[in-house]
Amino acid sequence: MQYRREIDGLRAVAVLPVILFHAGLTFWSGGYVGVDVFFVISGYLITTILIEQRVRGTYSVLGFYERRARRILPALFVVLLACIPFAWMWLPPYPLEDFARSMAFAALFISNIHFLEHGGYFALDAELRPLLHTWSLAVEEQYYLLFPLILFGLGAFSKRKFLFVFALLALVSMAVAEWGWRNYPDENFYFTPSRLWELLAGSICAAILFRREVMRSEVLAALGLAMILVSTVWYDTGVPFPSLWTLLPVVGTCLIILFADSTTLTARVLSLPPLVGVGLISYSAYLWHQPLFVFARIRGAGEVSDWVMAGLVVLSLVLAWASWRFVEQPFRGKVPLVLPTRRGILGASAAGIVVIAAVGFWTLIEEGFESRLDIEASPFLARLYAQTTGDVPFANKCRGRPRDPAADLCMAYGEADAGRRFALLGDSHAAALLPAFETVSEDFDAMTSVGAFAGCPPLVGAWLVRGGSVTRNCRAAVENFSRQVIDGGTDVVFLAARWTLYTYGTYDAPDWRTSVSTSPDSGFLDERERLKEFEKALRLTVAFYRENGAEVVFVAQAPQQQRIPSIMVQNAMLLGQDEASARRMFEQSFVTREDSDALQAEARAAMRRVADDMNVPMVVPDPVFAKGDRFAWLDGEVSLYTDDDHVSAEGARRIDPLLADALRELYSKDASRTELSRQAE
Repeated sequence: MQYRREIDGLRAVAVLPVILFHAGLTFWSGGYVGVDVFFVISGYLITTILIEQRVRGTYSVLGFYERRARRILPALFVVLLACIPFAWMWLPPYPLEDFARSMAFAALFISNIHFLEHGGYFALDAELRPLLHTWSLAVEEQYYLLFPLILFGLGAFSKRKFLFVFALLALVSMAVAEWGWRNYPDENFYFTPSRLWELLAGSICAAILFRREVMRSEVLAALGLAMILVSTVWYDTGVPFPSLWTLLPVVGTCLIILFADSTTLTARVLSLPPLVGVGLISYSAYLWHQPLFVFARIRGAGEVSDWVMAGLVVLSLVLAWASWRFVEQPFRGKVPLVLPTRRGILGASAAGIVVIAAVGFWTLIEEGFESRLDIEASPFLARLYAQTTGDVPFANKCRGRPRDPAADLCMAYGEADAGRRFALLGDSHAAALLPAFETVSEDFDAMTSVGAFAGCPPLVGAWLVRGGSVTRNCRAAVENFSRQVIDGGTDVVFLAARWTLYTYGTYDAPDWRTSVSTSPDSGFLDERERLKEFEKALRLTVAFYRENGAEVVFVAQAPQQQRIPSIMVQNAMLLGQDEASARRMFEQSFVTREDSDALQAEARAAMRRVADDMNVPMVVPDPVFAKGDRFAWLDGEVSLYTDDDHVSAEGARRIDPLLADALRELYSKDASRTELSRQAE
């Protein structure tokens, strides 16, 4: 096929936003759409080549996979091998297991399955997964296992026939994506059938342009480029992907492929030497940038300055050039310099895959080589290690309760004949808060029960908008707990949860899927709608419990950390740090007040409005964790958190006085209302 410089320029437009997005530049909040641009380009180029070879009678399945091996594997192997020593030195056992499994799966081109099974792309720990980006390579290669079979079944090339089949398959795939984001949003992101339509969009372009000149339209070509650029800055991680929203960058890419004739302004811009240069090294740049960023964050305890990150962006391009020049190029060309025969490259590829996969699976068998941790080297770190790797308080206190967490309330503290009844309702944050009620229950002569269902806000009359079984189970749990609370004659209901999850998301990652709605049929909600529905659900919940004789206390979310204490402690062990150095690193990892306040601002404001309007006491745990301009997860030799957002038993106990103050305020108001009622009589 004829070389098109503007396509290499388009590759640069795809890879640079991805790199800047992973670098944490908030301006490029939708930079991840660059991957979708790559999918379309890949579908276009590969389909064009395959159709041409079939028409000429030169098509060979082995030849096709030889070219894919030469294009993909050498640079991939180099990057994977380069990651191993840094992972060994700096990744604690469990993260090393995750890395090893992702490495083995990346070598086998199924890493999308690993990430599909182990968390979402936009989760906080995505910043600490060196090989997260390899999911897209797996999707592409899985597509190219299937695609030659489709072409074989189609027989001789016919534009009408090929377009019809490609379009039909694309529509089916798009329907899967639309269904997937509504029911299994995390899995949908990595699911190959949900992504095939993007590659098929490129295949459709290839069929349209086969043996004809690129069509010329200044307007449509410019519109295509604008659609891509707008999506990279207008979208954010709260937009469901892949979905119909993905049409913006996908259609934009198709418009450039179809209408950016070399004489158009768009093609001339994309053909500028700097863009073409970046486009040529884009594959290697894509491979290098994520490991560089991740290992820098791990080594720097999460605190990597903008200048350092900018330097790493440049370094990723430098390494990409070196990788392109000295790794990619020698394996490619009409007469490759390295392993020039088909048998040689395919044999070496198979051997490389086996070796890398074996190393990965061996690390899994050895459970991340926990022996690397010198636990006895520092008594300080040893004590913290024991604290941060133990059971969560809720599991200890309510052991033996029904297997179904929605089945019954768990009686945690006090006696059945106590004078008062308290109920703590919420998600896993409520469960973690339970130790705070031990003293409160004794001081107020109360029996405290707890009903906690992970990932489920304790809001009566509300649904998670993500739908599916998660929403149904959450709804059933809330209804069951609320019924038992009322039937048990509860005096005070404490509502505690990770409120930001149901209004915004997490740091730099808005997430519509965990937002709530007072309508069971609600779909995607924008930020304004999410907050409106959340506040409405709070009001409905307070009204429900009051109508049934129970008062309500809001417990605001504890400051969410940006690093997990257990991982930080194990990192310090791997680095061989003494107590002073470890403390400095830990303090550096405490979340800043600015970041925490920004995350919680909207949820706190909504809760405060309801609390003021409906006279509801509100407990704000921030003072317990405040340390200067940060919120600490460590106080002396005590960890106040079990992970980045759940407080430890000791952290929970320190919230006890704030709960007691709220109860005294509540009972004082009740006494005042009773006295006023008597005077009126």
